[in-house]
Amino acid sequence: MKILIIHNHYLEKGGEDEVVNAETKLLTERGHKVILYEKSNEHIRSMPFFKKLFFFLRELNFSRTTYKEVKEIIKREKPDIAHIHNIFICVTPSVYFALKEENVPIVQSLHNYRFFCIKGTFFDQGAVCEKCKGRQFFNAVIRKCWRNSFLLSFLSAKILEKGEFFLKKIDSFIVTSEFSRDKFIELGFDKERIHLKVNFLTIEPEESNRDGNYALFLGRLVDYKGIETLIKAFKISSPFNLKIVGDGPLKKEVQDFASSHANVEWLGKIGRDSVLEAIKNSSFVIFPSECYENMPVVIMESFVFSKPVLASKLGAVKDFVINGVNGILFEPGNEKDLAAKISYLFSHNKERIEMGKNANRFYRERFDKEKNYQDLMDIYTKTINSKKN
Repeated sequence: MKILIIHNHYLEKGGEDEVVNAETKLLTERGHKVILYEKSNEHIRSMPFFKKLFFFLRELNFSRTTYKEVKEIIKREKPDIAHIHNIFICVTPSVYFALKEENVPIVQSLHNYRFFCIKGTFFDQGAVCEKCKGRQFFNAVIRKCWRNSFLLSFLSAKILEKGEFFLKKIDSFIVTSEFSRDKFIELGFDKERIHLKVNFLTIEPEESNRDGNYALFLGRLVDYKGIETLIKAFKISSPFNLKIVGDGPLKKEVQDFASSHANVEWLGKIGRDSVLEAIKNSSFVIFPSECYENMPVVIMESFVFSKPVLASKLGAVKDFVINGVNGILFEPGNEKDLAAKISYLFSHNKERIEMGKNANRFYRERFDKEKNYQDLMDIYTKTINSKKN
């Protein structure tokens, strides 16, 4: 089978990129031809001011470049199916028109909620926010949800307002959790076109026995990832060690916190090998996110190395972190509850180790590579066949 994979990279490398890499490698290993069409938002950042302005005013809704390039790929490669992961912001909705006009079946992975929320997180001003449900995107403009700019929020809203039109061109959607499936159905998606398939990693599961006596946070240093709640919790649970990996707008707050606490270390943005080593050597991983997550790669990476996860009880996280079995859940945004759970995990070694073993077992059973491949091929086959009927 020939598969055209389309992906737009954000400025910050994240979980979506890992998923694209894993699926591309899996499909290639199984003998399929993968044609990868990629763009990066770094391209926009490097543009001169007036060229950037032209792009936002003329190309943001429909990139003629993307349209032309994808058309050329289709005519040259004749793919059996196209699998889109992200179109924002360089790929643009023009890709759907190019594929539809050439009669190529389209599968869209839904990694976040960007078709219904400018930020893609359903989070604003320190709390879960669904004010734009029903395509009421004027709320996002008023609140300057994109880059704290009226203009950029307005331009982004104009794209999403047309979503009802271009989303109809997509034949199948892939979601990664029951929570996200239910949420998209609530938002108006046809449940018959939604397929549930979890992600997976290229890393082989490892029963790691290392324990460096520290908790680990991995992620962007932004409000919706719960880093501020974590800092408050560690001020309460001060005797325990914490390592923080990541960069972002709240970097200074994290730096100040780490410099004033001998038991806290901020490692900044580090390479993937170093990230995996940090997980292997940790006692457990903390995932305090305060927005709707779909299927965080951090949780999978923790499980693959037998590390339990202390996570907020919100969104799809509770579909994967089973309280008391492979991790512990706490009330999102509640630093006292988080502090109590941190203390529990550090002081109950036997239970923590058992949760780690369960986490590794859960990964092997739930995120099996072969099953993932079969599920993906099943989705592709059903989508192609439905297109013929």
